[in-house]
Amino acid sequence: MRTPGPLVLDALVWVVFAALFVGAALLVKVAAVLLVVLVVLALLLGLVLRMLRNRRARRTRPRDGTAR
Repeated sequence: MRTPGPLVLDALVWVVFAALFVGAALLVKVAAVLLVVLVVLALLLGLVLRMLRNRRARRTRPRDGTAR
């Protein structure tokens, strides 16, 4: 049996390198998208908590307008 020529091995190395490079680029894009999603969810959670706090503060105030 003959071993593959140096050009075949060279081409195989380049294909593996390209596959790893594309995979790494996709992982970076997925990480960026996940970071954006987490930031949006954190902002929404902050807005919801602020709304709930304001709604609760309105309910506990006295109705006659006197300060405690």
